[in-house]
Amino acid sequence: MPNRFVRLLGCKHKLDLTKPDLGLPGGAILLEQLLADRRLPVTLRGLTCAEICEERGFTEPMSLYRRMGRVVAAHMRSDAEDRHHGGGESDEHKAYKERAVRAAEEGGHTAVQERPSGDRKVRSDVLIRGAEGVMLGFESQLSKVNPRDLTARDAAAGRAGVVNAWQTDSTDLAREMAVPWLRTPDLPVELIVKWNTPLPFRSGIRHIEMVRCDERSPIPCPKKGTGKCGGWHPTTRLTERSFDDFIRGAASGLYVRATVKVKRTAYEFWTPAEDQAAYLDAMSGEPAAAIVRPRQVKRAMGDGTPTCQVRRADLDGAQGIPLSHIPAPRSPLSTQPTVLTAMLYRGQCGAGVTACGAPARFYACGWRCDSHRP
Repeated sequence: MPNRFVRLLGCKHKLDLTKPDLGLPGGAILLEQLLADRRLPVTLRGLTCAEICEERGFTEPMSLYRRMGRVVAAHMRSDAEDRHHGGGESDEHKAYKERAVRAAEEGGHTAVQERPSGDRKVRSDVLIRGAEGVMLGFESQLSKVNPRDLTARDAAAGRAGVVNAWQTDSTDLAREMAVPWLRTPDLPVELIVKWNTPLPFRSGIRHIEMVRCDERSPIPCPKKGTGKCGGWHPTTRLTERSFDDFIRGAASGLYVRATVKVKRTAYEFWTPAEDQAAYLDAMSGEPAAAIVRPRQVKRAMGDGTPTCQVRRADLDGAQGIPLSHIPAPRSPLSTQPTVLTAMLYRGQCGAGVTACGAPARFYACGWRCDSHRP
Protein backbone atom coordinates (compact mmCIF):
# COMPACT_ATOMS: atom_id res chain seq x y z
CA MET A 1 0.00 0.00 0.00
CA PRO A 2 1.47 3.44 -0.87
CA ASN A 3 3.06 5.43 1.92
CA ARG A 4 3.33 2.82 4.56
CA PHE A 5 6.59 4.54 5.52
CA VAL A 6 7.45 8.18 6.15
CA ARG A 7 10.66 9.73 7.44
CA LEU A 8 11.05 12.32 10.21
CA LEU A 9 13.97 14.71 10.28
CA GLY A 10 16.43 13.67 12.99
CA CYS A 11 15.13 10.09 13.19
CA LYS A 12 17.30 7.47 11.52
CA HIS A 13 14.50 4.89 11.27
CA LYS A 14 11.50 5.03 8.96
CA LEU A 15 8.11 5.46 10.61
CA ASP A 16 5.65 2.64 9.89
CA LEU A 17 2.13 4.10 9.65
CA THR A 18 0.49 0.67 9.90
CA LYS A 19 1.67 0.29 13.50
CA PRO A 20 0.18 2.24 16.41
CA ASP A 21 3.68 2.95 17.76
CA LEU A 22 5.19 3.65 14.31
CA GLY A 23 7.56 0.74 14.92
CA LEU A 24 9.60 2.73 17.47
CA PRO A 25 9.84 2.68 21.28
CA GLY A 26 7.57 5.45 22.51
CA GLY A 27 6.24 5.91 19.00
CA ALA A 28 2.62 6.16 20.13
CA ILE A 29 3.27 9.53 21.77
CA LEU A 30 5.22 10.69 18.71
CA LEU A 31 2.30 9.72 16.47
CA GLU A 32 -0.11 11.81 18.53
CA GLN A 33 2.29 14.78 18.32
CA LEU A 34 2.53 14.47 14.56
CA LEU A 35 -1.24 14.25 14.24
CA ALA A 36 -1.67 17.32 16.46
CA ASP A 37 0.93 19.35 14.59
CA ARG A 38 -1.24 21.88 12.74
CA ARG A 39 0.73 25.01 13.68
CA LEU A 40 3.76 24.79 11.39
CA PRO A 41 3.83 24.96 7.61
CA VAL A 42 4.03 21.42 6.24
CA THR A 43 7.40 22.09 4.63
CA LEU A 44 8.88 22.88 8.08
CA ARG A 45 7.55 19.87 9.98
CA GLY A 46 10.37 17.61 8.86
CA LEU A 47 8.11 14.76 7.72
CA THR A 48 8.86 13.44 4.21
CA CYS A 49 7.82 10.57 1.97
CA ALA A 50 10.01 7.49 2.46
CA GLU A 51 8.52 5.49 -0.41
CA ILE A 52 8.75 6.04 -4.18
CA CYS A 53 9.52 9.75 -3.85
CA GLU A 54 12.61 9.05 -1.76
CA GLU A 55 13.70 6.21 -4.05
CA ARG A 56 13.62 8.57 -7.03
CA GLY A 57 15.51 11.35 -5.29
CA PHE A 58 12.56 13.63 -4.45
CA THR A 59 12.14 15.21 -1.02
CA GLU A 60 8.39 15.55 -0.67
CA PRO A 61 6.98 17.11 2.55
CA MET A 62 4.03 15.28 4.08
CA SER A 63 1.55 15.70 6.90
CA LEU A 64 -0.51 13.18 8.85
CA TYR A 65 -4.18 13.19 9.78
CA ARG A 66 -6.87 10.67 10.63
CA ARG A 67 -9.65 9.67 8.32
CA MET A 68 -12.24 7.09 9.33
CA GLY A 69 -9.98 6.03 12.17
CA ARG A 70 -6.94 5.44 9.96
CA VAL A 71 -3.71 7.41 9.78
CA VAL A 72 -3.35 9.00 6.36
CA ALA A 73 -0.12 10.38 4.91
CA ALA A 74 -0.79 13.45 2.77
CA HIS A 75 1.30 14.82 -0.06
CA MET A 76 0.99 18.51 -0.81
CA ARG A 77 1.18 18.17 -4.62
CA SER A 78 -0.84 15.93 -6.91
CA ASP A 79 2.13 15.09 -9.15
CA ALA A 80 3.96 13.74 -6.06
CA GLU A 81 1.06 11.39 -5.41
CA ASP A 82 1.00 10.37 -9.07
CA ARG A 83 4.41 8.78 -8.65
CA HIS A 84 2.85 6.19 -6.36
CA HIS A 85 -0.12 5.32 -8.56
CA GLY A 86 1.31 5.52 -12.05
CA GLY A 87 4.97 4.98 -11.33
CA GLY A 88 5.81 8.20 -13.19
CA GLU A 89 4.91 9.44 -16.64
CA SER A 90 4.05 6.98 -19.38
CA ASP A 91 5.83 7.04 -22.73
CA GLU A 92 2.64 8.35 -24.36
CA HIS A 93 2.46 11.22 -21.88
CA LYS A 94 6.06 12.19 -22.60
CA ALA A 95 5.40 11.94 -26.35
CA TYR A 96 2.43 14.34 -26.17
CA LYS A 97 4.51 16.86 -24.24
CA GLU A 98 7.36 16.66 -26.75
CA ARG A 99 4.96 17.10 -29.65
CA ALA A 100 3.34 20.12 -28.00
CA VAL A 101 6.78 21.73 -27.53
CA ARG A 102 7.72 21.04 -31.13
CA ALA A 103 4.42 22.38 -32.49
CA ALA A 104 4.73 25.59 -30.46
CA GLU A 105 8.32 26.17 -31.51
CA GLU A 106 7.37 25.61 -35.16
CA GLY A 107 4.93 28.51 -34.74
CA GLY A 108 7.64 30.80 -33.36
CA HIS A 109 6.62 30.50 -29.70
CA THR A 110 8.65 29.60 -26.62
CA ALA A 111 7.75 26.32 -24.91
CA VAL A 112 9.29 24.55 -21.92
CA GLN A 113 8.31 21.40 -20.06
CA GLU A 114 7.50 21.27 -16.34
CA ARG A 115 8.07 25.00 -15.85
CA PRO A 116 6.32 26.62 -12.86
CA SER A 117 4.30 29.81 -13.24
CA GLY A 118 5.52 33.18 -12.00
CA ASP A 119 4.00 32.68 -8.52
CA ARG A 120 5.35 29.08 -8.45
CA LYS A 121 1.92 27.72 -7.56
CA VAL A 122 1.30 26.01 -10.92
CA ARG A 123 3.55 23.70 -12.90
CA SER A 124 2.24 22.87 -16.36
CA ASP A 125 3.26 19.85 -18.42
CA VAL A 126 4.20 22.35 -21.12
CA LEU A 127 4.16 26.12 -20.60
CA ILE A 128 3.96 28.07 -23.86
CA ARG A 129 4.60 31.80 -24.07
CA GLY A 130 2.59 32.91 -27.09
CA ALA A 131 1.81 36.11 -28.93
CA GLU A 132 0.66 39.28 -27.14
CA GLY A 133 1.29 37.88 -23.66
CA VAL A 134 -0.69 34.64 -24.08
CA MET A 135 0.39 32.04 -21.50
CA LEU A 136 -0.86 28.63 -22.63
CA GLY A 137 -0.50 25.59 -20.42
CA PHE A 138 -0.68 22.22 -22.16
CA GLU A 139 -1.83 19.48 -19.78
CA SER A 140 -1.92 15.86 -20.92
CA GLN A 141 -4.02 13.57 -18.71
CA LEU A 142 -4.25 9.95 -19.85
CA SER A 143 -5.05 8.11 -16.61
CA LYS A 144 -7.99 8.26 -14.23
CA VAL A 145 -7.84 11.12 -11.76
CA ASN A 146 -10.14 12.74 -9.22
CA PRO A 147 -12.22 15.36 -11.10
CA ARG A 148 -12.00 17.72 -8.13
CA ASP A 149 -8.21 17.75 -8.45
CA LEU A 150 -8.52 18.68 -12.12
CA THR A 151 -10.93 21.52 -11.37
CA ALA A 152 -8.68 22.83 -8.60
CA ARG A 153 -5.57 22.69 -10.81
CA ASP A 154 -7.39 24.46 -13.63
CA ALA A 155 -8.61 27.21 -11.30
CA ALA A 156 -5.10 27.65 -9.86
CA ALA A 157 -3.69 28.02 -13.38
CA GLY A 158 -6.28 30.67 -14.18
CA ARG A 159 -5.32 32.67 -11.08
CA ALA A 160 -1.68 32.50 -12.22
CA GLY A 161 -2.61 33.89 -15.65
CA VAL A 162 -2.22 30.56 -17.47
CA VAL A 163 -4.96 29.19 -19.74
CA ASN A 164 -4.86 25.40 -19.65
CA ALA A 165 -5.53 23.22 -22.68
CA TRP A 166 -6.42 19.77 -21.32
CA GLN A 167 -5.73 16.84 -23.66
CA THR A 168 -6.79 13.24 -23.12
CA ASP A 169 -7.33 10.08 -25.16
CA SER A 170 -9.78 8.65 -22.59
CA THR A 171 -13.47 8.79 -23.43
CA ASP A 172 -14.32 8.18 -19.76
CA LEU A 173 -12.42 11.29 -18.66
CA ALA A 174 -13.96 13.34 -21.46
CA ARG A 175 -17.49 12.41 -20.32
CA GLU A 176 -16.93 13.74 -16.80
CA MET A 177 -16.52 17.34 -18.08
CA ALA A 178 -14.47 18.44 -15.08
CA VAL A 179 -12.49 20.64 -17.50
CA PRO A 180 -12.95 21.44 -21.22
CA TRP A 181 -11.29 18.34 -22.67
CA LEU A 182 -9.56 18.14 -26.02
CA ARG A 183 -9.84 14.46 -26.96
CA THR A 184 -7.39 12.77 -29.28
CA PRO A 185 -7.64 9.20 -30.58
CA ASP A 186 -5.84 6.51 -28.61
CA LEU A 187 -2.57 6.13 -30.51
CA PRO A 188 0.66 4.26 -29.72
CA VAL A 189 3.71 6.27 -28.81
CA GLU A 190 5.35 5.53 -32.18
CA LEU A 191 2.62 7.44 -34.01
CA ILE A 192 2.44 10.29 -31.51
CA VAL A 193 6.09 11.21 -31.95
CA LYS A 194 5.97 10.82 -35.73
CA TRP A 195 5.73 14.39 -37.01
CA ASN A 196 3.75 13.72 -40.19
CA THR A 197 1.16 11.47 -38.47
CA PRO A 198 -2.32 13.07 -38.46
CA LEU A 199 -3.28 13.70 -34.84
CA PRO A 200 -6.71 15.37 -34.69
CA PHE A 201 -8.70 16.66 -31.76
CA ARG A 202 -11.97 14.75 -32.09
CA SER A 203 -13.84 16.84 -29.53
CA GLY A 204 -13.38 19.96 -27.46
CA ILE A 205 -13.35 22.52 -30.32
CA ARG A 206 -16.64 23.97 -31.52
CA HIS A 207 -17.87 26.76 -33.78
CA ILE A 208 -20.42 29.22 -32.36
CA GLU A 209 -23.20 30.40 -34.67
CA MET A 210 -25.72 33.07 -33.74
CA VAL A 211 -29.28 32.43 -35.00
CA ARG A 212 -31.98 35.11 -35.15
CA CYS A 213 -35.10 34.02 -33.27
CA ASP A 214 -37.75 35.07 -35.82
CA GLU A 215 -40.24 33.47 -38.17
CA ARG A 216 -37.40 31.98 -40.24
CA SER A 217 -36.17 29.90 -37.31
CA PRO A 218 -37.67 26.38 -37.40
CA ILE A 219 -37.55 25.93 -33.59
CA PRO A 220 -39.38 27.68 -30.73
CA CYS A 221 -37.57 30.33 -28.75
CA PRO A 222 -35.05 28.55 -26.49
CA LYS A 223 -35.51 31.17 -23.81
CA LYS A 224 -39.33 31.31 -23.64
CA GLY A 225 -40.01 27.80 -24.89
CA THR A 226 -42.61 29.03 -27.36
CA GLY A 227 -43.02 31.67 -30.06
CA LYS A 228 -40.24 34.00 -31.21
CA CYS A 229 -38.44 36.69 -29.23
CA GLY A 230 -36.62 38.44 -32.10
CA GLY A 231 -33.25 38.17 -30.35
CA TRP A 232 -30.14 36.11 -31.05
CA HIS A 233 -29.43 32.65 -29.68
CA PRO A 234 -26.21 30.65 -29.94
CA THR A 235 -25.84 27.23 -31.47
CA THR A 236 -22.63 25.25 -31.64
CA ARG A 237 -21.24 22.59 -33.93
CA LEU A 238 -18.29 20.31 -33.43
CA THR A 239 -15.22 20.76 -35.59
CA GLU A 240 -11.94 18.88 -35.85
CA ARG A 241 -8.52 20.51 -35.78
CA SER A 242 -5.12 18.92 -35.90
CA PHE A 243 -3.07 18.82 -32.72
CA ASP A 244 -0.21 20.88 -34.12
CA ASP A 245 -2.39 23.56 -35.75
CA PHE A 246 -4.41 23.99 -32.57
CA ILE A 247 -1.33 24.41 -30.34
CA ARG A 248 0.06 27.08 -32.66
CA GLY A 249 -3.34 28.77 -33.01
CA ALA A 250 -4.09 28.80 -29.27
CA ALA A 251 -0.65 30.25 -28.52
CA SER A 252 -1.33 32.96 -31.11
CA GLY A 253 -4.73 33.79 -29.62
CA LEU A 254 -6.69 32.38 -32.57
CA TYR A 255 -8.47 29.87 -30.31
CA VAL A 256 -9.84 30.75 -26.87
CA ARG A 257 -11.77 29.03 -24.12
CA ALA A 258 -15.40 30.09 -24.13
CA THR A 259 -18.38 29.45 -21.88
CA VAL A 260 -21.62 29.43 -23.87
CA LYS A 261 -25.17 28.95 -22.61
CA VAL A 262 -27.28 26.95 -25.03
CA LYS A 263 -30.90 26.85 -23.88
CA ARG A 264 -30.54 26.32 -20.12
CA THR A 265 -27.19 24.55 -20.03
CA ALA A 266 -23.76 26.20 -20.10
CA TYR A 267 -20.84 24.49 -21.85
CA GLU A 268 -17.15 25.27 -21.88
CA PHE A 269 -14.99 24.50 -24.89
CA TRP A 270 -12.40 25.95 -27.25
CA THR A 271 -13.60 28.09 -30.13
CA PRO A 272 -12.16 30.49 -32.72
CA ALA A 273 -11.60 33.93 -31.22
CA GLU A 274 -13.86 35.62 -33.78
CA ASP A 275 -16.73 33.26 -32.86
CA GLN A 276 -16.41 34.17 -29.20
CA ALA A 277 -16.28 37.88 -30.03
CA ALA A 278 -19.51 37.61 -32.04
CA TYR A 279 -21.17 35.67 -29.23
CA LEU A 280 -20.16 38.18 -26.55
CA ASP A 281 -21.32 41.07 -28.72
CA ALA A 282 -24.74 39.50 -29.32
CA MET A 283 -25.19 38.51 -25.65
CA SER A 284 -23.85 41.71 -24.11
CA GLY A 285 -27.05 42.32 -22.15
CA GLU A 286 -27.30 38.79 -20.80
CA PRO A 287 -25.82 37.60 -17.49
CA ALA A 288 -22.60 35.63 -17.78
CA ALA A 289 -23.03 31.89 -18.15
CA ALA A 290 -21.75 29.73 -15.29
CA ILE A 291 -20.60 26.14 -15.52
CA VAL A 292 -22.12 23.73 -13.01
CA ARG A 293 -19.58 21.00 -12.38
CA PRO A 294 -20.80 17.52 -11.38
CA ARG A 295 -20.50 17.08 -7.65
CA GLN A 296 -18.01 14.44 -6.56
CA VAL A 297 -18.97 12.57 -3.40
CA LYS A 298 -16.25 11.34 -1.09
CA ARG A 299 -16.46 7.63 -0.45
CA ALA A 300 -15.62 6.05 2.88
CA MET A 301 -12.04 4.81 3.06
CA GLY A 302 -11.84 1.05 2.60
CA ASP A 303 -9.05 -1.47 3.04
CA GLY A 304 -7.92 -1.05 -0.55
CA THR A 305 -7.79 2.75 -0.48
CA PRO A 306 -4.22 4.09 -0.57
CA THR A 307 -3.09 6.04 2.49
CA CYS A 308 -1.29 8.42 0.14
CA GLN A 309 -3.56 11.43 -0.34
CA VAL A 310 -3.22 15.05 -1.44
CA ARG A 311 -4.09 17.67 1.17
CA ARG A 312 -4.48 21.40 0.59
CA ALA A 313 -1.86 23.51 2.30
CA ASP A 314 -4.42 26.08 3.45
CA LEU A 315 -6.05 23.47 5.71
CA ASP A 316 -3.10 23.76 8.08
CA GLY A 317 -2.32 26.87 10.08
CA ALA A 318 1.13 28.36 10.53
CA GLN A 319 1.88 29.95 13.91
CA GLY A 320 5.51 28.99 14.35
CA ILE A 321 5.22 26.56 17.29
CA PRO A 322 7.76 23.72 16.95
CA LEU A 323 6.81 20.07 17.35
CA SER A 324 8.66 19.71 20.66
CA HIS A 325 6.41 22.41 22.19
CA ILE A 326 3.16 20.66 21.29
CA PRO A 327 1.86 19.01 24.47
CA ALA A 328 1.72 15.22 24.28
CA PRO A 329 -1.52 13.43 25.21
CA ARG A 330 -1.83 12.36 28.84
CA SER A 331 -0.77 8.86 29.70
CA PRO A 332 -3.60 6.42 30.63
CA LEU A 333 -1.69 5.74 33.89
CA SER A 334 -1.87 9.38 34.96
CA THR A 335 -3.72 10.06 38.21
CA GLN A 336 -5.11 13.32 36.82
CA PRO A 337 -8.64 13.20 35.39
CA THR A 338 -8.72 12.70 31.63
CA VAL A 339 -11.41 14.03 29.33
CA LEU A 340 -11.81 11.27 26.77
CA THR A 341 -13.70 13.37 24.29
CA ALA A 342 -10.70 15.72 24.01
CA MET A 343 -8.59 12.83 22.67
CA LEU A 344 -11.01 11.97 19.90
CA TYR A 345 -10.16 12.75 16.32
CA ARG A 346 -12.07 13.64 13.22
CA GLY A 347 -13.93 10.55 12.08
CA GLN A 348 -14.53 9.09 15.60
CA CYS A 349 -17.92 8.97 17.27
CA GLY A 350 -18.28 11.28 20.28
CA ALA A 351 -21.67 10.05 21.52
CA GLY A 352 -22.24 8.99 25.12
CA VAL A 353 -20.85 9.96 28.51
CA THR A 354 -17.80 7.88 27.64
CA ALA A 355 -17.22 8.67 24.01
CA CYS A 356 -17.95 5.76 21.65
CA GLY A 357 -14.87 6.31 19.43
CA ALA A 358 -16.13 4.16 16.54
CA PRO A 359 -15.60 5.26 12.89
CA ALA A 360 -18.13 8.00 12.24
CA ARG A 361 -19.54 10.58 9.83
CA PHE A 362 -20.10 14.26 10.61
CA TYR A 363 -23.68 15.38 11.36
CA ALA A 364 -25.09 18.64 12.72
CA CYS A 365 -24.78 17.23 16.24
CA GLY A 366 -21.16 16.17 15.72
CA TRP A 367 -19.32 12.99 14.72
CA ARG A 368 -21.64 9.96 15.01
CA CYS A 369 -21.27 6.29 14.04
CA ASP A 370 -24.06 4.23 12.47
CA SER A 371 -25.34 3.18 15.92
CA HIS A 372 -25.57 6.75 17.30
CA ARG A 373 -26.43 8.70 14.17
CA PRO A 374 -29.48 11.03 14.43
